[in-house]
Amino acid sequence: MTPMKIATGYPFYGQQVGVLVFSTVTPRVPGDAGNAASFRYPVRYEVVQGGFADLIEGGPEIKENLLAAGRRLTGLGIRAIVGDCGMMSLYQDCLGAELGVLFAGSSLCQIPLLWQLMGRQGEIGIITGHSQLLGERHLRASGWTDEIPLVIQGMEEEAHFSEIVIHGGLDLDVDRMRGDVLSAGEKLRQKAKGLRAVIFECSNLATYSADLHQLLGLPVFDTLSAANLLAYGAAPPRYL
Repeated sequence: MTPMKIATGYPFYGQQVGVLVFSTVTPRVPGDAGNAASFRYPVRYEVVQGGFADLIEGGPEIKENLLAAGRRLTGLGIRAIVGDCGMMSLYQDCLGAELGVLFAGSSLCQIPLLWQLMGRQGEIGIITGHSQLLGERHLRASGWTDEIPLVIQGMEEEAHFSEIVIHGGLDLDVDRMRGDVLSAGEKLRQKAKGLRAVIFECSNLATYSADLHQLLGLPVFDTLSAANLLAYGAAPPRYL
C-alpha cells in the first residue's frame, strides 16, 4: 500500500471544500449550502464582507471582498470553493483564474454541462430567488450562450419565500417553503413545454430538490450538486 502523504503547514486538516457565504440571519436548514449538515464531507465556511445586494450589479469592492475571502480559504489548504449565492456567477472567471483552485461561483455554472448531457435538446428551467434580479450578465458569466434555451421562474411571488429570504424573516416554516417551491415548479412546468432539467439558482432552495424532482419527474440540480462535483475532483476516492 502506498504510504499516506498529506500537505503540511496548515492549522487544521481534513477539509477540502470551502463555502463563501454572506453574513445573514436567514435560517439555513439541512440541504441549504449555509448548513454544514448538507454536505457529506467536511467544509470550511468563510464570510464575505458585503451582501446579496452587492452582487446584483457587481463592482470592484465586492470583487475584492470575494477574492480576499477566497484567498483566506486557499491559504488554509482548501482546494475547491463554492459560492453560496447564485449571483456570485458574475465573478466566475476572475475568481477561478486568480484563486488557482476549482471554483463554482454559482449553481448556474452547471448550465453548459447540462446542455451537453441533455444531447443539446430541450429546455433547462431555472428557479431563481428573484426573476427581475437574475440578469443576462449572471447567466453569460456562468457559461450560458444563446444556443441554450432557458425558462426562468422566480420565487418573488411566493409568500413565505418572500417573507423569509427576500425580506429577512426568521420564522422559517419548512412545509410552507416546500409548498412555495412546488408552486414555482408547477408554474415552470406550465411555461416550459420542452423542459428536461431544472437548476435552483438560490442556494436556500436545495433543501427541496427531492420534492421538486418528485413533482416534475425530471433531474434537479443545485448548489450542492455543483459542490459535490468539486469535492470529487479535489479529493477523489481511492478504491484500490
